[in-house]
Amino acid sequence: MIIYEEAVCDVRDDRKEAAGRLKAQALEYINDGVMIVDRTGHIMYADPSMRRIMSYEGSEVPDAGEVAERIQFAGGLHFDDILERVAEGGSWKGEASALSPDGHAVVMEVVARRLQDGQGRGMGAVIVARDVTKERMLEKQVIQSQQMELVENLSIGIAHEFKNLLTVILAYAAIVEERTVGMPVRDEVRGIIETVERANELTKRLLSLTRRNAPSREPVDVRRLLSDVVGVLQKTLPRNIRLYAPEGVELPFIAADSAILYRALLNLCLNARDAMPEGGTITIEADVVDLRSEDLASHEGRKPGRYVALSVTDTGVGMSEDVRRRIFEPFFTTKKNGTGLGLSVVQHTIHAMGGWVTVYSGEGVGTCFRLYIPVAGGESSADSTTADGEISSHGETILVVDDDTLALSVACRCLERLGYRVIEAAGGEEALNAYRVRHDEIDLVVLDIVMPFMNGEEVYREMVKIDPEVRCLAVSGFAPRTAQELFRQPGVSFLSKPYTCGALGRAVRACLVA
Repeated sequence: MIIYEEAVCDVRDDRKEAAGRLKAQALEYINDGVMIVDRTGHIMYADPSMRRIMSYEGSEVPDAGEVAERIQFAGGLHFDDILERVAEGGSWKGEASALSPDGHAVVMEVVARRLQDGQGRGMGAVIVARDVTKERMLEKQVIQSQQMELVENLSIGIAHEFKNLLTVILAYAAIVEERTVGMPVRDEVRGIIETVERANELTKRLLSLTRRNAPSREPVDVRRLLSDVVGVLQKTLPRNIRLYAPEGVELPFIAADSAILYRALLNLCLNARDAMPEGGTITIEADVVDLRSEDLASHEGRKPGRYVALSVTDTGVGMSEDVRRRIFEPFFTTKKNGTGLGLSVVQHTIHAMGGWVTVYSGEGVGTCFRLYIPVAGGESSADSTTADGEISSHGETILVVDDDTLALSVACRCLERLGYRVIEAAGGEEALNAYRVRHDEIDLVVLDIVMPFMNGEEVYREMVKIDPEVRCLAVSGFAPRTAQELFRQPGVSFLSKPYTCGALGRAVRACLVA
């Protein structure tokens, strides 16, 4: 009998122990932290999730003082204030925050409710805290995305209007240049044209900060690119940061996307600025390196050849070895309000251009990022100035459509100088009215893509209904790839603003003889 009772007790103990392990394991999987407080404010119970949220490592139940020290409630409320409101009103709901063991803030959604007996007398309170850090981060990212979309749309509108102005300046300057052949003033006019061309390049690069296009690989003048980056940094860096950049160095053209490379360099320089809150030095360097197969033997995927190496070095706080290994991971960041995407995007885009990125850093000694980008095979068309050879007309009639009166005027004047008969339309409705009446005599439509009320694509579709054989040259301040996204019609040629009279003439003639 005694042996039987002992066996029964052993079974009960085993079951109790198993039940305890099961309960402990189940509590580990519950993300919501639970805390029970009696009517005197004494904490009776705190589950593992609540302890984890509070970063509480003690084996005993935390007391009210420890909770007040570890959790900060919204609105400057203290733990005692929460208990008082629950006792008076029956419940409280709000947000709170605590510091995780690695120093990051944990955001909690807290619900506290009064516990009462059958007679309605208060017995204490139950407090449930849910970790909503990821949800709040996602909400913040959505808001940032919406803000970026707003900035992008605003940038598009400003860039479009600015390029209309550049088109007028460039076209008129080209006309003056033609009429001042052999005169001393012609050099000043050429200076105006070159300045407009650089303003156009800068506009495209600034616009690229909010555009997400796949990188292209075209010959890029590194000196001009660095000059543009330095020009922006000199106006934005604080006074306690010195900037050094190469001057007069001879560099070959590289095969890259100039807008995306500009964005990558600017990103690295701004990161360097953030790494020097007390001030310091940013040094930009450029060099040409010839890499052989044996130089790259331990680096799979890197091809031998000639590269331009662009370096951005700072004298900031530097990085630990653990941070340096993870620096290119998406969403990894050491900044309080960072997204962790900047450097991963830099690495991805440089890889897409056939190059790679290296980083050298140490705590307290600064950081150096180095970009290796392949040298282009030929000369850059961006740096060479070709004469605008104008191809005269054969008496064709051109309908020019643009809502910007200055851009419309200069386009019509250029085409009339080339001998074309021109019909003006200051908008989509006016263009359709003219085309309905005179489409039989119109040989080509020069059509602005971005217009209010009725955009270029809508105008073109209506023209096709009138005459399926309509020929069109679409004009836009965007690059052809982006313009094609806005003007989704096959068989239409594109001309980017700003343009010279010669460029417009060649584009028109190409459309007419196609």
